[in-house]
Amino acid sequence: MSWSNLAMGYTYPFTSSTGLNFLLETLYTYDKDNILSDKAIKGFSEFQKNVPFVSYTTQQMRDAAGSGSLDGMVTEYQTYINDKNLSNYEFVPLGYRHDGPMYSVGKLSNDKEAGLKMFTEFCKSDEMQKKASECGFNQYDNFKSEIPEFEGSLILEAQRLWKKNKDVGSSITAVFVADTSGSMSGAPIKELKESLINAGKYIGENNSIGLVSFNSEVYINLPIEKFDLTQHSYFNGAVGNLSAYGGTATYNGIAVATNMLIKAKKANPDTKLVLFLLSDGQSNCGYKLRQLSPVLESYKIPVYSIAYGEDADIDELKEVSGINEAAVIKADSDDVLYQLKNLFNAQM
Repeated sequence: MSWSNLAMGYTYPFTSSTGLNFLLETLYTYDKDNILSDKAIKGFSEFQKNVPFVSYTTQQMRDAAGSGSLDGMVTEYQTYINDKNLSNYEFVPLGYRHDGPMYSVGKLSNDKEAGLKMFTEFCKSDEMQKKASECGFNQYDNFKSEIPEFEGSLILEAQRLWKKNKDVGSSITAVFVADTSGSMSGAPIKELKESLINAGKYIGENNSIGLVSFNSEVYINLPIEKFDLTQHSYFNGAVGNLSAYGGTATYNGIAVATNMLIKAKKANPDTKLVLFLLSDGQSNCGYKLRQLSPVLESYKIPVYSIAYGEDADIDELKEVSGINEAAVIKADSDDVLYQLKNLFNAQM
């Protein structure tokens, strides 16, 4: 199988050491003298064309591999031997050895540096090393890395290079589908609106964005357009006007958004389609998922779900997002803004 038809994926290199390791290995493969050279960037860009998506989480990547939609993926050996869904894949070690899970970015305070050293010593203890070996760590002792140890400043530059070149000229077209039903009133709709406003900060101007909301009915609050300063302003205004009442026709909302994305794809065949569903997952009227899933599967549109409210139906949202191996985020978690930032940075 040649590089031109190999479909593979890797994890977000800003939060995943595995994804970062793979990024550095890829750049080094194209130019061993300078991983930031034009030659390295060109080689990476050509390779990136065959990557269906960059996974937001390791679990999302494993789900994609388990469904057979990837020819290859990046993972750690301990994951490979513990996940039966990966048994059909062959493990090939590559990149820089990073058996030690300790990483720091920037200048740490004395307390944080001391804490990191203490935790390192704890992990190196005989008891923890035995436990690590039982879980699949400490393997491949004979493997020698082909790439050197890079300075931190070079790694940061490589991450910025990835962010700039990951879409190799292809734009993203996304529609946000916001649940404005009665069950979202109060704190959930407030959190939803805050999420959307924050999302706008991480969307590049090269991408195209639309907004749909639904209760018993479906409303196109913002048609898909390039996310320039004007569209960004319209987006914030449309979000600010959202209010919660009525029933929950979730799949009607997804159907309208999907139709918008399909039309955008016809106008721009090279664009990548993404749908973001912001909801409590409690659909009670309109279409059913079984009526919509064949369309999502056919057009390979990933539906990333963001769940709101203590009573959110996570299982239903997981079913929607699982169609094309997307992820689900709980909006009431303490680090939701951090998670959303990483999700939108990875996909947008």
